[in-house]
Amino acid sequence: MYFLAFGMPAAPEWIFIGILALILFGPKKLPELAKGLGKALGELQKAKEDFHREITGVPPLPKIEPSQGLQGLQPASSNDPAPKSEFPSSENTKV
Repeated sequence: MYFLAFGMPAAPEWIFIGILALILFGPKKLPELAKGLGKALGELQKAKEDFHREITGVPPLPKIEPSQGLQGLQPASSNDPAPKSEFPSSENTKV
């Protein structure tokens, strides 16, 4: 494996690996293999983090729920006044 001798493969090597995998496994089996590989890598990452936290004594991080994105936002109408700032404006302050 000469192309791995100097680090990560470049674009031509990845294309060759992809074509080779497509020939070996076929187009129907390849997405299932990729999904399984992704799950395995996720489990490996979790195990690594758990092991690191156990060794260092750091408590686990809290679970963060994915945000709703822009779904909960209401579009601003052109008739609404500008929102008031919590800080006093420079116009009202005396120096």
